[in-house]
Amino acid sequence: MPDVRAFNIEAFKARFGDGAKTSLFYFQPQWPGALDFDTNQEDAIYMVKTAQVPSTALEEVVLNWQGFDWKFPGKHTYTDIVVTFNVDLKAEIRSTFEKWSNLCHDPLTNFYNVHTIFMADQRLQMVGYQGQVILEFTIHDAWPKEISQIQMDYASTEVATFDVTFTYSYHEVQFNETGGSGAEDSQNQA
Repeated sequence: MPDVRAFNIEAFKARFGDGAKTSLFYFQPQWPGALDFDTNQEDAIYMVKTAQVPSTALEEVVLNWQGFDWKFPGKHTYTDIVVTFNVDLKAEIRSTFEKWSNLCHDPLTNFYNVHTIFMADQRLQMVGYQGQVILEFTIHDAWPKEISQIQMDYASTEVATFDVTFTYSYHEVQFNETGGSGAEDSQNQA
């Protein structure tokens, strides 16, 4: 049995040190190759306000065996991620996402593109205090499922924001930088 008296604040600080900060992350949207974008990818980095690290779950499969429930893992499911963007003075970031959405399905012509045209791999990185990547998610076959409303308010002086909900096929996790930007991955699919 461990000695509970050895667990104190000094021991905790010595072993844990300092944790990763939620404000230290990097997300640069990768546009699909066919997109006529208004905001280039380098400028879009500075409009990202918040991002979610994706989650995954294993579905539970239950089999009956001699009156007992035998549980084992089924397929992986991946939840959508939400990225919040600040709106620039010309609303070009919003325009780019609206064009991307219309690239998936044009509501005026009712035309649906093939998936290789509108899907693009994305990368979300958590970084350490010196800027080194400590955790990287590669989000495969992503596309904007929802572009939220922009809240307008006469009483506010805040910068306008909107959320983009990305849906995707699956993600991979690395505990260092892979070196890919996502752009070449998306173009390789086309």
